[in-house]
Amino acid sequence: MKKKGAAARLLFIAAWIASLAILSLTPLWGQKDISETENRGLTHFPAMTVPGFVDGSFQDALEKALGDQLLFSEEVRSTVRSAESAALDAEQEILYRLNPSLKSGYVQISPGYYAYGGDEHRLVEKPMPEARCSGLQDFAEAINALDARRFLYFIENSRSVNFDRPEESRQVFEEICRIFQTDAAARFAVEDYADYCRWFYQTDHHWNHLGSYRGYREIMGMLKPEDRLLEPDAEVELPVVFNGSYARQTKSLRADEHFTVYSFSLPSHTETLNGKRGVYGRMSAYLKGRYAEDSLTNHYANCYGGEYGEIIYDFARPGAGSLLLIASSYSNPINGLIASHYDKTYVIDLRYYEEWAGRPFDIASYAAEKEIDDVLLLGDIEMFLGEASAEGGET
Repeated sequence: MKKKGAAARLLFIAAWIASLAILSLTPLWGQKDISETENRGLTHFPAMTVPGFVDGSFQDALEKALGDQLLFSEEVRSTVRSAESAALDAEQEILYRLNPSLKSGYVQISPGYYAYGGDEHRLVEKPMPEARCSGLQDFAEAINALDARRFLYFIENSRSVNFDRPEESRQVFEEICRIFQTDAAARFAVEDYADYCRWFYQTDHHWNHLGSYRGYREIMGMLKPEDRLLEPDAEVELPVVFNGSYARQTKSLRADEHFTVYSFSLPSHTETLNGKRGVYGRMSAYLKGRYAEDSLTNHYANCYGGEYGEIIYDFARPGAGSLLLIASSYSNPINGLIASHYDKTYVIDLRYYEEWAGRPFDIASYAAEKEIDDVLLLGDIEMFLGEASAEGGET
């Protein structure tokens, strides 16, 4: 027993020495802010403090940073995902051979990414096998207990809709609604593959300008059906092809669509990004023709805005109420549109809030402090899975 205990202590010491060595060498290769292939913000190595070490927050942050900042960490994660995807595809191929009637329209282009129905310009994902919402159970209970109007908007996409059997996707929405007991809930419905192609980018998991504006209309139909909606000033097609997150993952530059946006004239307001006054996104620069033209530029994040733990919109509309919007990156194009219907709007991304604020997001305290009237949950299946999935720069 003593030998085992000594060995464990030696292993613990060796691990800490290795961690400290990595921390000391970090300045030599620097730290990355964004994963271009995974479309998410990366965790930086934390500063070591005695309180942080005692309460365990330093160790938790260090573990995340080791996974994000080590050399070749993205390659390792990509290899693991590829192996998991290959195993799933092999299993499905066996089923197809045993029962040809189950043959799918999906054709693998790269591990985890597919063309569907012979479409040469589009990449999709396959649906996640089930809505495992148990990881969000505690958070759902906190949402359900709020003294505010509660709303939910679920976005169907290729991660939740099986284009071979699209009717099955309804089950995911029903499971989410069962856990989050909101005053009203709606889904961005995708009826079939042709319908999906209308609303989403060719090589990105996000909705395009048509999809996001449809989402805005449907959301406000729940929140404030009496309000007059903002209309686009213009539809602007930029002379640059948008190769999205799937293209960056696979290096398959198959898209032929130009990056297109709607321009809007928002009422006068202020924006605060992670505690600092600023402007969210670079829409004005894009409309003036100032943007990168590299074939793999992340136009969705660059134009509409990247990821922040907290964004505050103040439209100075006394009596219009306050909104707490808990969302993934799908809300980026419509944050300002939704916020224009309220006095103040607080946009929270749970993936980044704790790293910015230095503490977990306590929705009960936050809602009480900000005197929140309405709460809206907005995202696709990844947000509602309750897993540590950060799609980032674009999720």
